[in-house]
Amino acid sequence: MMAQSASAQSLTEAVDKTIRSNPNVLAEANFRRSVDKTIDQARAGYYPQVDLNLGIGRERAENNSTAPGHRHLTRGEAGISASQMLYDGFATKSAVEQTQSQAESAGYSVFDTAESTSLRAVQVYLDVLRRQDLLKLTEANLESHERIYSQIEQRFDSGVGNSADLEQTKGRLALSQANLTSNKGNLEDALSNYNRVVGNMPEAPTDPGLDCCDKAPATLDEALAIAYHQHPALRSAMAQHEAALAQEQGAEAPFHPRVDLELSTRADNNLDGEKGHEKEILAMARLRYNLLNGGADMARLEETGFLSQQAREEANIAIRDIERDVRLAWNSLDNLSHQLPVLKQRMDSALMTREAYQEQFNLGQRTLLDLLDTENEVLTASADYTNTYYDHLYACYWLAETMGKLLEQLELEAPEEAITVASPEPAE
Repeated sequence: MMAQSASAQSLTEAVDKTIRSNPNVLAEANFRRSVDKTIDQARAGYYPQVDLNLGIGRERAENNSTAPGHRHLTRGEAGISASQMLYDGFATKSAVEQTQSQAESAGYSVFDTAESTSLRAVQVYLDVLRRQDLLKLTEANLESHERIYSQIEQRFDSGVGNSADLEQTKGRLALSQANLTSNKGNLEDALSNYNRVVGNMPEAPTDPGLDCCDKAPATLDEALAIAYHQHPALRSAMAQHEAALAQEQGAEAPFHPRVDLELSTRADNNLDGEKGHEKEILAMARLRYNLLNGGADMARLEETGFLSQQAREEANIAIRDIERDVRLAWNSLDNLSHQLPVLKQRMDSALMTREAYQEQFNLGQRTLLDLLDTENEVLTASADYTNTYYDHLYACYWLAETMGKLLEQLELEAPEEAITVASPEPAE
């Protein structure tokens, strides 16, 4: 069951909870664990195989030993055999290297999913703060319209005002009420999105401030260099390419002989119509070499070659995607950084203008339309500044995510499954 509420969470706490409990991250983590088990499966090729064979039943035999008739006997078989691979054309070595690279790729995929999910958590967290602030602005705007309407109504009742002013104020008041209703709905949507991503409803979220922007690289080239070096999506694609190369190497194994050491012993009763007990012990070095397989092995080798080329191009796709994302995030942050102080100045000017217009309106130097217009200007300027402030804040975290550094910037540890160190395999 999903928690209905939670205590107050900072942004870092919300992100940490998300990456520990979000289904998208957990799904990738479990996939990584499953891939780890394929390494153990591949390593099994280095170790002996032991088989036990037991059987009992009735046998009807008709051969030289039973001539001129046939014989019915109870046949019994018991045997145990062991085989140890000595040389398999490096098929096992290639399989281990392939699965290790796949596990490496899966580990980086866990990291990448944790990063992107963390960014989504940042987005919904900031959106709740944004919607709360916008709701406060519309509530203040409604209070101002109600105050102005009360003033106009008093003037009208005293015979100073006119009905046109009163009706115009009513219209503006109705619009303000509609804006409040709309913003309440937007806040409910933001809360639902937060619950979907983080796993609980937010309670008293706090503004993390713009300190994160101080950690941004000084130049775009620096940001790109960091992304090329450590972005988990690129590392995952490169590890997948390594896995494809190992698979291609493994496809050459059928062109080599296979050598096994085989040990076996048997104890049988009443075989082939001859009553009695038989024992057999074997120790064999056995070479198997396929001479013709209908061209399947060559086709498989060519197939794996194309698959490795595909994996290489997918790594190139990842490089282009990462460069695009870094550039988009950088441009967004740069543009918003220039917009924010200008919009702050506009908002401050609108607030001062509103105060001046109210005083002038009371003195009869401003019209009702002037007063209503300045209230709308305050709302618009404040809303524009609020939206830009949170867009700018989000862009800081977005840039960190495009470089693969969001968790590092938040001082959070990646999930355990994102660890990509693989233990060495036994020597062949």
